[in-house]
Amino acid sequence: MIGFYDYTVILTYCGLISSLLGIVLTVNGNFSLAVICMGLALMCDTLDGKVARRKKNRTDRECSFGVQIDSLCDVISFGVFPAVFCYMLGADKKIDLLLIIAYCLCCVIRLGYFNVLALDANEEKGIYHGLPVVCMAIMMPLVYLIHGMLPDVLGLWLLRATLIVFGFLYIFDFKVKKPGMGVIAVLCVLFWVPAAALFIF
Repeated sequence: MIGFYDYTVILTYCGLISSLLGIVLTVNGNFSLAVICMGLALMCDTLDGKVARRKKNRTDRECSFGVQIDSLCDVISFGVFPAVFCYMLGADKKIDLLLIIAYCLCCVIRLGYFNVLALDANEEKGIYHGLPVVCMAIMMPLVYLIHGMLPDVLGLWLLRATLIVFGFLYIFDFKVKKPGMGVIAVLCVLFWVPAAALFIF
């Protein structure tokens, strides 16, 4: 059995499982429940690194495996999942497929570049290059909520704009400081308040 099997990767795998379930729910039209799965994937992604760093005796290979597996799962959770979500909401024209492909490519490039920098001992720690890919998922409940309030044409252009803006910001080289607990708390509110509103309204 190849790979490394310990508790440090459990949350990463749980996030992936949540995202896969969310994709199935999305395809079946259960968008509100899919948003909850997206939120669970975000929580797992936020906590998995903290859990992994608590294990003090990890080998270099275990650390490298953790970085790689996290990014591979993020491709599904924050690349494919939001793309399928947008597609099922109505972004299914030819131009939309091109935008979805471009968005997913930007996501893969961003994560691949992150992995390269993560293994560079000279790279400044605590700094991201480009927008972290989780940001798309953070905004999806709000996008979905606004999308439902707009006429079909405007709702479609909202989805297109979301794919374009986030895809571009993933690969645009600007520095983002790793968020502290205060910023994380704000981002949680930004996600869960619109998510809760989906069930209220």
